[in-house]
Amino acid sequence: MGNLDFLVIFIWPIILVFQIVFIIYWAFRLSGKKKLATISALILSGTILLIILLPWISDWTFSKNDVRELLLSHNLDLKDDFIIIKNESGGFRDFYHSFLLKISDSDYERLSRRIKSSKNYLGLFNDLTQAPTADYKTFDTLDFETKYHFEREYFSRQKKDDGTYHFIFQLSKTDKELNYIGSDE
Repeated sequence: MGNLDFLVIFIWPIILVFQIVFIIYWAFRLSGKKKLATISALILSGTILLIILLPWISDWTFSKNDVRELLLSHNLDLKDDFIIIKNESGGFRDFYHSFLLKISDSDYERLSRRIKSSKNYLGLFNDLTQAPTADYKTFDTLDFETKYHFEREYFSRQKKDDGTYHFIFQLSKTDKELNYIGSDE
């Protein structure tokens, strides 16, 4: 027998919600309140649909102010304007929030200098298999560079509002893009 997580988490709640809407609709309908039946079914269905779409709605409404606020909480600030190329969040068992920004040349230079001058800077790693990874037990910040990007990675003792505590910032050397990844793993 397979794993029934999918059935329990997705299918049964949908069946339960459909049954609740169906019972409420027909209870009002059979008691002679056809308008109330239709209105209550529409309101309940709309509310449930809104709850189901909430993760996507939060991604669609993610703005530059949200980016600035999130980066400032990590002591990174962007002085110039930037473009949000993509923004994604979610996950079934592990939650990830990632976004990709096209930043200005001056912000790129300032952030790359900041990583290179950090007391946690480990140097250039040409072999990606030898690149360091942060340890969740030490809460140390790792700053290093590869042939393709500058990187900062660390685990935080304090979780963000979305539950993330493992953070990776990658600053692309070729495209002048900043990639942010926050996760709860």
